[in-house]
Parts: sequence; structure tokens; C-alpha cells
Amino acid sequence: MNLALAHDSFTQQGGAERVVEALHEMYPDAPVYALVLDKKLREKYRGWDIRTSWLQPLYDLFPKLRYFLPFIPFAVSLFNFEGYDVVVSSSSSWIKNIKVPKGCVHINYCHTPTRFLWVDKNYFGQEVPKILRPIARPIINLMKKWDYKGAQRVTFFIANSKEVQKRIKQYYGRDSEVVYPFVDTKFWKPTMAKQDYFLIVGRLQAHKHNDRIIEIFNELGLPLHVVGTGRQEKYLRSIAKDNIKFFGRVPDEQLRDEYSGAKGLVFPQLEDFGLVPLEAAACGTATLGLAAGGNLETIAPGVTGELFEGNDGNIIKNMILQWDPQKYTAENLRCHAEKFGKERFKRQVSNLINSIFSHGEHLNRE
Repeated sequence: MNLALAHDSFTQQGGAERVVEALHEMYPDAPVYALVLDKKLREKYRGWDIRTSWLQPLYDLFPKLRYFLPFIPFAVSLFNFEGYDVVVSSSSSWIKNIKVPKGCVHINYCHTPTRFLWVDKNYFGQEVPKILRPIARPIINLMKKWDYKGAQRVTFFIANSKEVQKRIKQYYGRDSEVVYPFVDTKFWKPTMAKQDYFLIVGRLQAHKHNDRIIEIFNELGLPLHVVGTGRQEKYLRSIAKDNIKFFGRVPDEQLRDEYSGAKGLVFPQLEDFGLVPLEAAACGTATLGLAAGGNLETIAPGVTGELFEGNDGNIIKNMILQWDPQKYTAENLRCHAEKFGKERFKRQVSNLINSIFSHGEHLNRE
């Protein structure tokens, strides 16, 4: 079986990149097709056969992929998958729209349907620069048609959660099978005793609603650590008081310590799945999270954390004031995280790939 991998782009480090890294561990000789590879990640992926699009030299000069939005459909269309029996793509946006030759299986591991096209209209304002919005808005409907059509060509969808499974059905009219992403419990484990701070981890973008948490901790005066970077970072730093510390992007070893020492993780965003609460649980820390999306699948109330409805600041504030980390045992937290292990992920994905291919489902959808 001649197999290739595909990923939207290597421009940042997150859950999607960890998934494609696991896929590459499963198929280390497979080339990986992606729109671009950021310079800062080239050393990390040294030894991989990453084949980028014609956008790469432009991105090297101006590393802001969102500015190339109008050209992405054309770039995706030029990838050539002749000679492959199977292509496994990992996508939250564009790469699922590739075209594969007749008789080739295309299996898409879907982190979410393209967010600003289908899921969150407010996301448009974050992902599309102001200078491009007058141009981009008229073509959004065209891009939706292109994205929908591309989704119909996928042979088989794997959803990363029940939440995403519902979206795939709602927006693309396609069935899918759920295979949860993984948390590496061999690496994520407690490394230090509990300290007197709460923790935020993730990309600092407006749709994550971290500004509400900053405002709450400004009012309470309790210690809060913020790990991550993003387009809202400068604003969040500007409104934060001295009890709030920003760490930016940190090595995983330091993040593991931050998880381990935290009284609790605060996770106010709607996530497709969300690995962060599972990483925290593996490190012995419970999560206070929004009762929606993937959090409903990764946070067990009363066992690995608590959930709050909506984003009522008073409710969240009272839950923080009443928070007792001793309520959540390290044994229960670890046990929950281990249900989402890496070997389980590899086994389920491998079984699906082999089953789809061997049972003759390797026929293109028209």
C-alpha cells in the first residue's frame, strides 16, 4: 500500500500537529504534503519528506498565511497524488479539498469543518486581515461551495469528536466515525506539588474568551499564569493586573510543570475537542471549563473538573472562589487521561485505514 499524508500547513504547534506527528510515526516513509512549512519549525521536522505548495517562497518572504487566502484553493488543486493508493489528510481547513486519482482512497481526519466558513462567523474577522476583507467577503460563498464540493470527494471522514461528527453531518452531509485524538501520558505526568495559581493554556485569540477570565482574575486578585501566544496577546497583557503573569510559548517540559503546579486549569472556550484538559488531567490538575463542544467529552464533572454554562462572569467567579483542588484525586485524573492514549489512537486509525482499503471502498466519490 503506497500511502501519503497531507496537512493544512506547518505554521504553529497545536493538537492538529501532534496528530500528524503520530500519523508520521505510523507511516515514517510517507511524504507529507502541506501548503507551507514555517522556518521556525524546519529543524523540528528535519528528516521528514515535507512537500509544500508554490506558496512556500511567498510565505518565506511574508510569513502570514492568511494574507494568501484567495490563492489557497489554486495551491491545493496543484498537489499531485498520482501513484498513491491511500492519502490520509489531517485538516481543519483546506487540505481535505485535494483531488486524488481514481482508485485512490482519501481518508480525512477532520478536526473541524473550516471554521470561519461554517462554524463561527466571528472567526472571519480574526482570520481575514482587514485589508483583505472587502475582497474576501464577496468570495466567501464561492469558497463555501468549493469547500463543500471538496468534502464530497473525500472517501471516508474520521471526526476527532462527537461535536465535530455533528458538524461534518450538518455542513457537508457526510457520515463519519469518531476517533479521539490522544494525550501522551508517558510525557504528561505530575512533576511538582501544587502551587497557589490558576492556569490558562492555549492560543490567545478572541474566540477563546480569555479576556473574560483576565477580567475575573483582575477583580479577584488571585494569581493566574497564562501560557501561549496569539493575536490577542498584546491586548490581554494591556488589561491584566500584576497578579497575572504571561509566559508566552514555552517548551513542553515547562508547560508540564505549569500544569502540575496549578490549582486548576481555566478553559472558557468552545473547542472541537481540546487536548488541553486531558494534558492537565494527566499532570494531576482538574479543569474548570465551558459546558459545550469537546469539553463535554474530555471533562468529567466531579471527577476531572467542573463545567459552567454560558460565560456569566459571576458564575465563573463563584466557581473559582469555591475551587478545591483536593476534590480531584491524581488517580482519577490520570485514569481519565489514559483513556485517550496514543497507542489507542494509532490502533484505531490503522484499523480504519486497512479496513477501508481492503474492503474495496477505494473508489472515488463523484
